[in-house]
Amino acid sequence: MGRGFTPMLALVVAIVCGACVIAAAAWWARHEDQAAIRERENLIASDMVESIDRILDNVTSRRKQELSALPGQPCPNVELRLSELETYVQYVRSVNLVENQRLYCSSAMGRVDVALSDYLSPAPAGNTLELIAGTPNQPQSPVMPLYVPTGKHTGLLYIVEATYLADTLAHGVRYEAGQVVLVVSNARALNDRGDMISADSAAALGGTRAASARWSFSIVVVAAPAFVTQTHWKYALVAGAAAILVNLLIGAAYLIVFAPRRLLLSSVRRALRHGQLHIAYQPVVDIATRRVTGVEALIRWTHPKWGPVSPSAFMTEVESSSLLASVTRFALQRATQEVAQKTDIRPLRVAINVAPMDLERKDFVADVLAANDQLPDDITLVLEVTERFLLQKHPRIEAIFDSLKAQGVQFAIDDFGTQHSNLDLLGRFPFDYVKIDGQFVRQVDKQGRELIRAIAAVSKHYGMEVIAEGVETQSQHEALRSLGIPFGQGYFYQRPVPVSQLFADTSTDPRTTKTRVTP
Repeated sequence: MGRGFTPMLALVVAIVCGACVIAAAAWWARHEDQAAIRERENLIASDMVESIDRILDNVTSRRKQELSALPGQPCPNVELRLSELETYVQYVRSVNLVENQRLYCSSAMGRVDVALSDYLSPAPAGNTLELIAGTPNQPQSPVMPLYVPTGKHTGLLYIVEATYLADTLAHGVRYEAGQVVLVVSNARALNDRGDMISADSAAALGGTRAASARWSFSIVVVAAPAFVTQTHWKYALVAGAAAILVNLLIGAAYLIVFAPRRLLLSSVRRALRHGQLHIAYQPVVDIATRRVTGVEALIRWTHPKWGPVSPSAFMTEVESSSLLASVTRFALQRATQEVAQKTDIRPLRVAINVAPMDLERKDFVADVLAANDQLPDDITLVLEVTERFLLQKHPRIEAIFDSLKAQGVQFAIDDFGTQHSNLDLLGRFPFDYVKIDGQFVRQVDKQGRELIRAIAAVSKHYGMEVIAEGVETQSQHEALRSLGIPFGQGYFYQRPVPVSQLFADTSTDPRTTKTRVTP
Protein backbone atom coordinates (compact mmCIF):
# COMPACT_ATOMS: atom_id res chain seq x y z
CA MET A 1 0.00 0.00 0.00
CA GLY A 2 1.48 3.39 -0.92
CA ARG A 3 1.30 5.49 2.22
CA GLY A 4 1.77 8.81 0.40
CA PHE A 5 3.62 11.73 1.84
CA THR A 6 4.18 10.45 5.36
CA PRO A 7 5.23 12.73 8.22
CA MET A 8 8.63 11.05 8.41
CA LEU A 9 9.16 11.56 4.70
CA ALA A 10 7.93 15.13 5.07
CA LEU A 11 10.39 15.70 7.92
CA VAL A 12 13.24 14.28 5.81
CA VAL A 13 12.19 16.49 2.90
CA ALA A 14 12.00 19.52 5.21
CA ILE A 15 15.48 18.79 6.60
CA VAL A 16 16.89 18.28 3.10
CA CYS A 17 15.23 21.50 1.91
CA GLY A 18 16.63 23.33 4.93
CA ALA A 19 20.11 21.99 4.20
CA CYS A 20 19.73 23.00 0.54
CA VAL A 21 18.66 26.48 1.62
CA ILE A 22 21.73 26.78 3.84
CA ALA A 23 23.99 25.51 1.05
CA ALA A 24 22.37 27.87 -1.46
CA ALA A 25 22.69 30.77 0.96
CA ALA A 26 26.37 29.96 1.55
CA TRP A 27 26.97 29.71 -2.20
CA TRP A 28 25.14 32.99 -2.80
CA ALA A 29 27.07 34.75 -0.01
CA ARG A 30 30.38 33.49 -1.38
CA HIS A 31 29.45 34.44 -4.94
CA GLU A 32 28.17 37.89 -3.98
CA ASP A 33 31.00 38.81 -1.62
CA GLN A 34 33.55 37.79 -4.24
CA ALA A 35 31.67 39.87 -6.80
CA ALA A 36 31.63 42.84 -4.40
CA ILE A 37 35.36 42.48 -3.73
CA ARG A 38 36.15 42.25 -7.45
CA GLU A 39 33.94 45.23 -8.14
CA ARG A 40 35.76 47.34 -5.55
CA GLU A 41 39.16 46.17 -6.83
CA ASN A 42 38.14 46.95 -10.41
CA LEU A 43 36.87 50.39 -9.39
CA ILE A 44 40.18 51.23 -7.70
CA ALA A 45 42.25 49.75 -10.54
CA SER A 46 40.29 51.72 -13.16
CA ASP A 47 40.72 54.89 -11.14
CA MET A 48 44.46 54.27 -10.86
CA VAL A 49 44.70 53.68 -14.62
CA GLU A 50 43.02 57.01 -15.24
CA SER A 51 45.40 58.72 -12.80
CA ILE A 52 48.53 57.25 -14.41
CA ASP A 53 47.11 58.04 -17.87
CA ARG A 54 46.75 61.67 -16.82
CA ILE A 55 50.34 61.78 -15.57
CA LEU A 56 51.72 60.36 -18.83
CA ASP A 57 49.44 62.54 -20.96
CA ASN A 58 50.56 65.56 -18.98
CA VAL A 59 54.21 64.65 -19.46
CA THR A 60 53.94 64.20 -23.22
CA SER A 61 51.65 67.16 -23.87
CA ARG A 62 53.44 69.97 -21.98
CA ARG A 63 55.40 72.17 -24.43
CA LYS A 64 55.17 69.30 -26.87
CA GLN A 65 55.68 71.41 -30.01
CA GLU A 66 58.71 73.29 -28.70
CA LEU A 67 60.35 70.16 -27.31
CA SER A 68 59.69 68.15 -30.49
CA ALA A 69 61.72 70.70 -32.49
CA LEU A 70 64.90 70.19 -30.44
CA PRO A 71 66.04 66.58 -31.20
CA GLY A 72 68.69 66.53 -33.96
CA GLN A 73 70.06 70.00 -33.13
CA PRO A 74 73.51 70.27 -31.52
CA CYS A 75 73.36 70.14 -27.73
CA PRO A 76 75.33 73.41 -27.17
CA ASN A 77 72.74 75.24 -29.25
CA VAL A 78 69.67 73.91 -27.40
CA GLU A 79 70.68 72.82 -23.93
CA LEU A 80 69.58 76.04 -22.24
CA ARG A 81 66.27 75.97 -24.09
CA LEU A 82 65.86 72.31 -23.18
CA SER A 83 66.43 73.08 -19.49
CA GLU A 84 63.96 75.92 -19.64
CA LEU A 85 61.24 73.82 -21.27
CA GLU A 86 61.79 70.93 -18.84
CA THR A 87 60.65 73.19 -15.99
CA TYR A 88 57.16 73.20 -17.52
CA VAL A 89 56.94 69.42 -17.57
CA GLN A 90 55.69 67.90 -14.30
CA TYR A 91 56.62 64.52 -12.79
CA VAL A 92 59.95 64.20 -14.65
CA ARG A 93 63.54 64.09 -13.49
CA SER A 94 64.84 65.11 -16.89
CA VAL A 95 64.04 65.43 -20.59
CA ASN A 96 66.61 63.98 -22.97
CA LEU A 97 67.24 64.43 -26.69
CA VAL A 98 67.79 61.22 -28.68
CA GLU A 99 69.45 60.76 -32.05
CA ASN A 100 70.45 57.49 -33.66
CA GLN A 101 69.51 55.48 -30.53
CA ARG A 102 71.76 57.56 -28.25
CA LEU A 103 71.05 60.22 -25.65
CA TYR A 104 73.24 63.22 -26.52
CA CYS A 105 71.67 66.10 -24.55
CA SER A 106 70.00 66.19 -21.10
CA SER A 107 67.98 68.95 -19.42
CA ALA A 108 69.69 68.00 -16.15
CA MET A 109 73.31 67.35 -17.25
CA GLY A 110 73.78 69.04 -20.60
CA ARG A 111 75.88 67.09 -23.11
CA VAL A 112 75.82 63.29 -22.54
CA ASP A 113 76.52 60.24 -24.59
CA VAL A 114 74.49 57.23 -23.39
CA ALA A 115 72.95 54.40 -25.36
CA LEU A 116 69.17 54.47 -25.41
CA SER A 117 69.26 50.74 -24.74
CA ASP A 118 70.49 51.53 -21.20
CA TYR A 119 66.96 52.83 -20.57
CA LEU A 120 64.84 50.90 -23.00
CA SER A 121 65.27 47.41 -24.38
CA PRO A 122 64.79 46.61 -27.16
CA ALA A 123 65.19 49.78 -29.13
CA PRO A 124 61.78 51.51 -29.36
CA ALA A 125 59.90 51.98 -32.60
CA GLY A 126 57.13 54.18 -31.20
CA ASN A 127 55.86 55.57 -27.92
CA THR A 128 57.42 53.24 -25.36
CA LEU A 129 57.26 52.84 -21.56
CA GLU A 130 59.59 50.94 -19.27
CA LEU A 131 60.32 50.63 -15.58
CA ILE A 132 63.94 50.45 -14.44
CA ALA A 133 65.52 50.25 -11.02
CA GLY A 134 67.56 53.42 -11.64
CA THR A 135 69.59 55.48 -14.12
CA PRO A 136 73.35 55.22 -14.66
CA ASN A 137 73.78 58.32 -12.46
CA GLN A 138 71.18 57.32 -9.84
CA PRO A 139 71.05 53.51 -9.88
CA GLN A 140 68.99 53.18 -6.68
CA SER A 141 66.10 55.44 -7.70
CA PRO A 142 63.43 53.69 -9.82
CA VAL A 143 62.18 55.67 -12.79
CA MET A 144 59.89 55.23 -15.78
CA PRO A 145 61.61 56.04 -19.08
CA LEU A 146 59.07 57.30 -21.63
CA TYR A 147 60.22 57.53 -25.23
CA VAL A 148 58.38 59.62 -27.82
CA PRO A 149 59.77 59.60 -31.39
CA THR A 150 59.95 62.99 -33.17
CA GLY A 151 61.55 61.86 -36.44
CA LYS A 152 63.01 58.88 -38.25
CA HIS A 153 66.14 58.83 -36.07
CA THR A 154 65.25 61.33 -33.34
CA GLY A 155 63.04 61.44 -30.26
CA LEU A 156 62.50 62.60 -26.68
CA LEU A 157 63.16 60.46 -23.63
CA TYR A 158 61.29 61.57 -20.52
CA ILE A 159 62.59 60.21 -17.22
CA VAL A 160 59.44 60.06 -15.04
CA GLU A 161 60.05 59.87 -11.30
CA ALA A 162 58.67 56.60 -9.90
CA THR A 163 57.99 58.44 -6.64
CA TYR A 164 55.11 60.30 -8.28
CA LEU A 165 53.74 57.06 -9.62
CA ALA A 166 54.01 55.33 -6.24
CA ASP A 167 52.27 58.27 -4.54
CA THR A 168 49.44 57.95 -7.02
CA LEU A 169 49.19 54.22 -6.39
CA ALA A 170 49.14 54.82 -2.64
CA HIS A 171 45.87 56.72 -3.00
CA GLY A 172 44.23 53.41 -3.84
CA VAL A 173 45.11 52.09 -0.38
CA ARG A 174 42.92 54.80 1.10
CA TYR A 175 39.96 53.30 -0.71
CA GLU A 176 40.26 49.83 0.86
CA ALA A 177 42.94 48.41 -1.41
CA GLY A 178 45.55 46.25 0.28
CA GLN A 179 48.07 46.36 -2.57
CA VAL A 180 48.22 48.40 -5.78
CA VAL A 181 50.82 47.53 -8.40
CA LEU A 182 51.75 49.22 -11.69
CA VAL A 183 52.84 46.67 -14.32
CA VAL A 184 54.62 47.98 -17.44
CA SER A 185 54.84 45.93 -20.63
CA ASN A 186 54.26 42.80 -18.51
CA ALA A 187 57.95 42.81 -17.55
CA ARG A 188 58.46 44.90 -14.45
CA ALA A 189 56.18 46.35 -11.81
CA LEU A 190 56.10 49.08 -9.17
CA ASN A 191 54.08 48.74 -5.96
CA ASP A 192 52.42 51.47 -3.90
CA ARG A 193 55.49 51.66 -1.61
CA GLY A 194 57.76 52.53 -4.55
CA ASP A 195 59.47 49.10 -4.66
CA MET A 196 60.32 47.41 -7.95
CA ILE A 197 59.03 43.85 -8.31
CA SER A 198 58.75 41.41 -11.20
CA ALA A 199 55.62 41.16 -13.31
CA ASP A 200 55.34 37.50 -12.27
CA SER A 201 55.24 38.54 -8.62
CA ALA A 202 52.49 41.01 -9.44
CA ALA A 203 50.50 38.30 -11.24
CA ALA A 204 50.88 35.98 -8.26
CA LEU A 205 49.05 38.50 -6.09
CA GLY A 206 45.76 37.65 -7.81
CA GLY A 207 43.32 40.50 -7.38
CA THR A 208 41.86 42.43 -10.31
CA ARG A 209 43.75 43.89 -13.26
CA ALA A 210 42.78 46.93 -15.36
CA ALA A 211 44.78 47.96 -18.44
CA SER A 212 45.29 51.37 -20.01
CA ALA A 213 43.79 51.85 -23.45
CA ARG A 214 46.50 54.39 -24.48
CA TRP A 215 49.70 53.24 -22.79
CA SER A 216 51.32 49.86 -22.33
CA PHE A 217 50.71 49.40 -18.61
CA SER A 218 48.13 47.86 -16.32
CA ILE A 219 47.17 48.16 -12.65
CA VAL A 220 46.72 45.22 -10.32
CA VAL A 221 44.66 45.82 -7.17
CA VAL A 222 44.25 43.41 -4.25
CA ALA A 223 41.55 44.34 -1.73
CA ALA A 224 42.60 45.05 1.84
CA PRO A 225 42.12 42.11 4.26
CA ALA A 226 39.93 44.28 6.49
CA PHE A 227 37.63 45.05 3.56
CA VAL A 228 37.55 41.38 2.52
CA THR A 229 36.64 40.31 6.06
CA GLN A 230 34.02 43.03 6.36
CA THR A 231 32.49 42.00 3.02
CA HIS A 232 32.50 38.31 3.95
CA TRP A 233 30.66 39.09 7.18
CA LYS A 234 28.22 41.42 5.48
CA TYR A 235 27.06 38.86 2.94
CA ALA A 236 27.31 35.99 5.39
CA LEU A 237 24.95 37.81 7.75
CA VAL A 238 22.54 38.64 4.92
CA ALA A 239 22.63 35.07 3.62
CA GLY A 240 22.37 33.65 7.12
CA ALA A 241 19.38 35.83 7.93
CA ALA A 242 17.72 34.83 4.66
CA ALA A 243 18.46 31.14 5.28
CA ILE A 244 17.07 31.35 8.81
CA LEU A 245 13.94 33.08 7.54
CA VAL A 246 13.37 30.53 4.78
CA ASN A 247 14.05 27.63 7.15
CA LEU A 248 11.64 29.14 9.67
CA LEU A 249 9.05 29.29 6.91
CA ILE A 250 9.79 25.65 6.00
CA GLY A 251 9.54 24.70 9.66
CA ALA A 252 6.33 26.68 10.05
CA ALA A 253 4.86 25.00 6.97
CA TYR A 254 5.81 21.60 8.36
CA LEU A 255 4.23 22.42 11.72
CA ILE A 256 1.11 23.87 10.11
CA VAL A 257 0.65 20.70 8.08
CA PHE A 258 1.69 18.15 10.68
CA ALA A 259 1.21 19.84 14.07
CA PRO A 260 -2.46 18.77 14.20
CA ARG A 261 -1.31 15.23 13.50
CA ARG A 262 1.32 15.42 16.22
CA LEU A 263 -1.28 16.71 18.68
CA LEU A 264 -3.68 13.96 17.64
CA LEU A 265 -1.07 11.23 18.07
CA SER A 266 -0.07 12.72 21.40
CA SER A 267 -3.70 12.53 22.48
CA VAL A 268 -3.96 8.91 21.31
CA ARG A 269 -0.80 8.10 23.24
CA ARG A 270 -2.34 9.61 26.40
CA ALA A 271 -5.58 7.76 25.70
CA LEU A 272 -3.69 4.49 25.49
CA ARG A 273 -1.85 5.26 28.72
CA HIS A 274 -4.97 6.38 30.65
CA GLY A 275 -7.32 3.63 29.52
CA GLN A 276 -9.50 5.71 27.19
CA LEU A 277 -9.23 3.15 24.39
CA HIS A 278 -11.49 0.12 24.44
CA ILE A 279 -12.71 -2.60 22.10
CA ALA A 280 -16.16 -2.95 20.54
CA TYR A 281 -17.18 -6.21 18.91
CA GLN A 282 -19.35 -6.64 15.82
CA PRO A 283 -20.61 -10.15 15.27
CA VAL A 284 -19.97 -12.23 12.17
CA VAL A 285 -23.01 -14.50 11.82
CA ASP A 286 -23.94 -17.66 10.01
CA ILE A 287 -26.41 -16.25 7.47
CA ALA A 288 -28.53 -19.41 7.43
CA THR A 289 -29.06 -19.46 11.23
CA ARG A 290 -28.07 -15.91 12.26
CA ARG A 291 -25.96 -17.40 15.04
CA VAL A 292 -22.68 -15.71 15.93
CA THR A 293 -19.63 -17.53 14.65
CA GLY A 294 -17.10 -14.75 15.08
CA VAL A 295 -16.53 -11.14 16.01
CA GLU A 296 -14.48 -8.32 14.57
CA ALA A 297 -12.63 -6.37 17.26
CA LEU A 298 -12.88 -2.62 16.60
CA ILE A 299 -10.88 -0.02 18.51
CA ARG A 300 -12.97 2.74 20.07
CA TRP A 301 -11.88 5.92 21.85
CA THR A 302 -13.92 7.76 24.43
CA HIS A 303 -12.25 11.08 25.22
CA PRO A 304 -13.04 12.61 28.64
CA LYS A 305 -13.70 15.99 27.02
CA TRP A 306 -14.69 15.27 23.42
CA GLY A 307 -16.64 12.09 24.07
CA PRO A 308 -16.63 9.26 21.48
CA VAL A 309 -14.05 9.83 18.73
CA SER A 310 -14.62 8.19 15.37
CA PRO A 311 -11.88 5.70 14.40
CA SER A 312 -11.69 7.39 11.00
CA ALA A 313 -10.49 10.53 12.80
CA PHE A 314 -7.39 8.91 14.27
CA MET A 315 -6.65 5.39 13.02
CA THR A 316 -5.38 6.53 9.62
CA GLU A 317 -2.75 8.66 11.35
CA VAL A 318 -1.94 5.94 13.87
CA GLU A 319 -1.38 3.40 11.09
CA SER A 320 1.41 5.54 9.56
CA SER A 321 3.12 6.42 12.85
CA SER A 322 5.42 4.81 15.39
CA LEU A 323 2.41 4.53 17.71
CA LEU A 324 0.94 1.73 15.59
CA ALA A 325 2.87 -1.05 17.36
CA SER A 326 1.47 -0.05 20.75
CA VAL A 327 -2.10 0.30 19.44
CA THR A 328 -1.99 -3.04 17.60
CA ARG A 329 -0.48 -4.74 20.64
CA PHE A 330 -3.26 -3.25 22.78
CA ALA A 331 -5.93 -4.52 20.37
CA LEU A 332 -4.46 -8.01 20.28
CA GLN A 333 -4.08 -8.31 24.04
CA ARG A 334 -7.39 -6.69 25.04
CA ALA A 335 -9.51 -8.50 22.43
CA THR A 336 -8.10 -11.95 23.17
CA GLN A 337 -8.43 -11.45 26.94
CA GLU A 338 -12.01 -10.17 26.81
CA VAL A 339 -13.26 -12.78 24.34
CA ALA A 340 -11.65 -15.57 26.33
CA GLN A 341 -12.93 -14.36 29.71
CA LYS A 342 -16.19 -12.43 29.17
CA THR A 343 -18.26 -14.39 26.65
CA ASP A 344 -19.42 -17.98 26.55
CA ILE A 345 -20.05 -18.05 22.81
CA ARG A 346 -18.18 -21.05 21.47
CA PRO A 347 -16.69 -21.86 19.04
CA LEU A 348 -15.74 -18.32 18.09
CA ARG A 349 -13.38 -16.44 15.81
CA VAL A 350 -11.98 -13.07 16.91
CA ALA A 351 -10.78 -10.94 13.98
CA ILE A 352 -8.35 -8.05 14.39
CA ASN A 353 -7.43 -5.61 11.63
CA VAL A 354 -3.77 -5.46 10.65
CA ALA A 355 -2.25 -2.31 9.15
CA PRO A 356 0.38 -2.46 6.38
CA MET A 357 3.11 -1.13 8.66
CA ASP A 358 2.35 -3.92 11.14
CA LEU A 359 3.60 -6.49 8.66
CA GLU A 360 6.86 -4.57 8.37
CA ARG A 361 7.57 -4.65 12.11
CA LYS A 362 10.14 -7.17 13.32
CA ASP A 363 8.20 -7.88 16.53
CA PHE A 364 4.80 -8.26 14.85
CA VAL A 365 4.83 -12.07 14.71
CA ALA A 366 5.88 -12.28 18.36
CA ASP A 367 3.03 -9.95 19.37
CA VAL A 368 0.47 -12.05 17.49
CA LEU A 369 1.74 -15.32 18.92
CA ALA A 370 1.71 -13.91 22.46
CA ALA A 371 -1.95 -12.96 22.06
CA ASN A 372 -2.83 -16.25 20.38
CA ASP A 373 -1.35 -18.18 23.29
CA GLN A 374 -4.00 -16.63 25.62
CA LEU A 375 -6.90 -18.13 23.65
CA PRO A 376 -8.49 -21.50 24.44
CA ASP A 377 -8.69 -24.09 21.70
CA ASP A 378 -12.26 -23.21 20.73
CA ILE A 379 -11.42 -19.55 19.94
CA THR A 380 -9.49 -18.77 16.76
CA LEU A 381 -7.53 -15.61 16.09
CA VAL A 382 -8.08 -14.11 12.61
CA LEU A 383 -5.97 -11.30 11.14
CA GLU A 384 -7.66 -9.09 8.55
CA VAL A 385 -5.35 -7.70 5.86
CA THR A 386 -6.40 -5.19 3.20
CA GLU A 387 -6.14 -6.09 -0.48
CA ARG A 388 -4.31 -2.92 -1.51
CA PHE A 389 -1.25 -3.75 0.58
CA LEU A 390 -0.94 -7.30 -0.70
CA LEU A 391 -0.80 -6.08 -4.28
CA GLN A 392 2.71 -4.81 -3.60
CA LYS A 393 3.94 -8.39 -3.11
CA HIS A 394 5.74 -7.50 0.09
CA PRO A 395 8.69 -9.92 0.43
CA ARG A 396 7.99 -10.71 4.10
CA ILE A 397 4.28 -11.51 3.74
CA GLU A 398 4.64 -15.15 2.78
CA ALA A 399 7.00 -15.84 5.67
CA ILE A 400 4.60 -14.15 8.09
CA PHE A 401 1.64 -16.13 6.72
CA ASP A 402 3.51 -19.41 7.02
CA SER A 403 4.81 -18.88 10.56
CA LEU A 404 1.46 -17.69 11.96
CA LYS A 405 -0.74 -20.21 10.19
CA ALA A 406 1.50 -22.94 11.58
CA GLN A 407 0.35 -21.79 15.05
CA GLY A 408 -3.35 -21.81 14.15
CA VAL A 409 -3.76 -18.13 13.27
CA GLN A 410 -6.09 -17.54 10.31
CA PHE A 411 -6.20 -14.74 7.75
CA ALA A 412 -8.95 -12.79 6.03
CA ILE A 413 -8.60 -10.47 3.08
CA ASP A 414 -10.59 -7.34 3.91
CA ASP A 415 -12.45 -4.99 1.53
CA PHE A 416 -11.93 -7.43 -1.33
CA GLY A 417 -12.70 -5.98 -4.76
CA THR A 418 -12.43 -2.31 -3.81
CA GLN A 419 -8.99 -1.72 -5.31
CA HIS A 420 -8.25 -3.81 -8.39
CA SER A 421 -10.56 -6.83 -7.94
CA ASN A 422 -7.44 -8.92 -8.36
CA LEU A 423 -8.71 -12.49 -8.10
CA ASP A 424 -5.13 -13.70 -8.49
CA LEU A 425 -4.54 -12.68 -4.87
CA LEU A 426 -6.72 -15.56 -3.74
CA GLY A 427 -4.41 -18.02 -5.44
CA ARG A 428 -1.17 -16.44 -4.27
CA PHE A 429 -1.95 -16.09 -0.55
CA PRO A 430 -3.41 -18.77 1.75
CA PHE A 431 -6.41 -16.83 3.09
CA ASP A 432 -9.11 -18.52 5.14
CA TYR A 433 -11.77 -15.88 4.55
CA VAL A 434 -12.66 -13.34 1.87
CA LYS A 435 -14.62 -10.30 3.10
CA ILE A 436 -16.73 -8.68 0.39
CA ASP A 437 -16.92 -4.93 0.83
CA GLY A 438 -20.26 -3.38 1.81
CA GLN A 439 -20.54 -1.35 -1.38
CA PHE A 440 -21.19 -4.59 -3.30
CA VAL A 441 -23.51 -5.96 -0.64
CA ARG A 442 -25.69 -2.84 -0.94
CA GLN A 443 -26.21 -3.74 -4.60
CA VAL A 444 -26.76 -7.48 -4.06
CA ASP A 445 -30.44 -7.26 -4.93
CA LYS A 446 -29.56 -5.29 -8.08
CA GLN A 447 -26.52 -5.49 -10.40
CA GLY A 448 -24.11 -6.62 -7.67
CA ARG A 449 -25.49 -10.13 -7.44
CA GLU A 450 -23.37 -11.63 -10.21
CA LEU A 451 -20.16 -10.07 -8.92
CA ILE A 452 -20.75 -11.53 -5.48
CA ARG A 453 -21.60 -14.89 -7.05
CA ALA A 454 -18.27 -14.79 -8.98
CA ILE A 455 -16.23 -13.88 -5.91
CA ALA A 456 -17.91 -16.66 -3.95
CA ALA A 457 -17.17 -19.18 -6.69
CA VAL A 458 -13.49 -18.27 -6.91
CA SER A 459 -13.16 -18.27 -3.12
CA LYS A 460 -14.75 -21.70 -2.91
CA HIS A 461 -12.32 -22.93 -5.58
CA TYR A 462 -9.41 -21.96 -3.34
CA GLY A 463 -11.05 -23.36 -0.20
CA MET A 464 -11.91 -19.97 1.33
CA GLU A 465 -15.08 -18.90 3.09
CA VAL A 466 -16.87 -15.66 2.18
CA ILE A 467 -18.01 -13.01 4.64
CA ALA A 468 -20.33 -10.27 3.34
CA GLU A 469 -19.78 -6.96 5.14
CA GLY A 470 -22.21 -4.08 5.56
CA VAL A 471 -25.46 -6.09 5.66
CA GLU A 472 -28.12 -3.59 6.66
CA THR A 473 -31.52 -4.83 5.45
CA GLN A 474 -33.65 -7.94 5.42
CA SER A 475 -33.60 -7.99 1.61
CA GLN A 476 -29.80 -7.96 1.53
CA HIS A 477 -29.77 -10.78 4.07
CA GLU A 478 -32.19 -12.85 2.01
CA ALA A 479 -30.32 -12.20 -1.24
CA LEU A 480 -27.03 -13.30 0.31
CA ARG A 481 -28.64 -16.43 1.70
CA SER A 482 -30.05 -17.26 -1.72
CA LEU A 483 -26.56 -16.91 -3.20
CA GLY A 484 -25.18 -19.35 -0.64
CA ILE A 485 -22.93 -16.81 1.10
CA PRO A 486 -22.12 -18.45 4.44
CA PHE A 487 -21.31 -15.50 6.68
CA GLY A 488 -22.48 -11.93 7.07
CA GLN A 489 -21.62 -8.90 9.16
CA GLY A 490 -23.42 -5.62 9.54
CA TYR A 491 -25.88 -3.43 11.43
CA PHE A 492 -28.75 -5.70 10.42
CA TYR A 493 -27.39 -8.29 12.81
CA GLN A 494 -25.85 -6.16 15.52
CA ARG A 495 -23.92 -2.95 15.92
CA PRO A 496 -20.45 -3.03 17.55
CA VAL A 497 -21.00 -3.59 21.30
CA PRO A 498 -18.98 -4.44 24.42
CA VAL A 499 -18.15 -8.12 24.68
CA SER A 500 -20.69 -8.62 27.48
CA GLN A 501 -23.55 -7.55 25.18
CA LEU A 502 -22.87 -10.13 22.47
CA PHE A 503 -25.73 -12.54 21.71
CA ALA A 504 -25.04 -16.01 20.43
CA ASP A 505 -28.19 -15.83 18.27
CA THR A 506 -28.71 -12.38 16.77
CA SER A 507 -32.30 -13.19 15.89
CA THR A 508 -33.08 -13.21 19.62
CA ASP A 509 -31.26 -9.93 20.37
CA PRO A 510 -34.01 -7.43 21.32
CA ARG A 511 -31.88 -4.55 19.99
CA THR A 512 -31.58 -6.07 16.50
CA THR A 513 -33.99 -4.65 13.92
CA LYS A 514 -35.38 -6.41 10.88
CA THR A 515 -35.17 -3.33 8.69
CA ARG A 516 -32.37 -1.11 7.44
CA VAL A 517 -30.49 0.61 10.23
CA THR A 518 -28.87 3.95 9.46
CA PRO A 519 -25.29 4.02 10.75
